[in-house]
Amino acid sequence: MMFRHVVSSDAVEIEAPAGRVWAILVDTPGYARWNPFTTRVDTNFEIGAPVDLYVTLGPLNLKQPERIKAVEPPHLLAWGMTMGPPWLLSARRDQRLEALGEARCRYITTDTFNGLLTPLVVLLFGGPIRRGFNAMALALKQRAEAGATQ
Repeated sequence: MMFRHVVSSDAVEIEAPAGRVWAILVDTPGYARWNPFTTRVDTNFEIGAPVDLYVTLGPLNLKQPERIKAVEPPHLLAWGMTMGPPWLLSARRDQRLEALGEARCRYITTDTFNGLLTPLVVLLFGGPIRRGFNAMALALKQRAEAGATQ
């Protein structure tokens, strides 16, 4: 039996061009200045390259090794991981930007979990991941609307 579950942020409308928001998302050295959920990301953004995420889940600070899955400026940034064989646990996080005009866009992030361990992961971490995604989305909105590009 295969389990699948998607954890997502609320969709956030940002009064800034998608290009500005994208610039903030890929400026990983700047994450510590604004991102309350993923305070550090180490990667070169090449498809298949490693990405080390430093994530805050409530009281836990975790280093999560993953791999870059998609980079489609300024619309999609994705990374993912597997634990053991893919049927045990795999996850893919997509961060999407949708232009709503020249100076406005919508941001949403999702994490799709697949595999036998999915119910356990969602039970233990689903709520904190969703809260972290929403905190990040709101911080991204504030940073982009303040005019920051990094």
